[in-house]
Amino acid sequence: MIIYITVTILSYYLLPEGLLLNKHPLKNWDTSSTLMISTLQILFFNLISVVVILFGNMFLLRKNKEQCFMPLGYLSFLSQIIINAVVLGTWSFSVIIDAVPLFYRLIGTFDIFHRSGLWEMSGQLLILCATIHLSLIITDGKETSTKNWKTIKLSKQEIAVFAIGLVLMALGALIESYAIIKLN
Repeated sequence: MIIYITVTILSYYLLPEGLLLNKHPLKNWDTSSTLMISTLQILFFNLISVVVILFGNMFLLRKNKEQCFMPLGYLSFLSQIIINAVVLGTWSFSVIIDAVPLFYRLIGTFDIFHRSGLWEMSGQLLILCATIHLSLIITDGKETSTKNWKTIKLSKQEIAVFAIGLVLMALGALIESYAIIKLN
């Protein structure tokens, strides 16, 4: 949250409003007017970031055998947080036209009944944490080792956290879908 809020504030003051407006490759993508279909469309689109996180978690950078640095999935999650913050800071939403002051942008992030961002980012974070042990390629200084897919097993707790993450992302997609349909 500290990174998200800091980047939002910096982008508000340092970057032009609407900087990322219509820069999205699916800028002309229309969702269905049916709530459940629209929700599934948004959810499946948002799951692309989960695939990137899972792919990143397959690679682990370590300083030495005893100390784990980080799976690269963290880098993709951090990138997603920064992009979301810049979109909020520069008010680059394609659906909403009138910009609001910075204070209301930040407060709006925590409006979990009308905004989807916190749900989606929390879901991604839980999925990231649940899949931290997926590392198949481990770089330890100058040495690189690999593991077999068969050695990767998620615990019951990791599966539960992963499932909760998916539920949070689905809830975020539902809220976003409802907001889009309500505006149209």
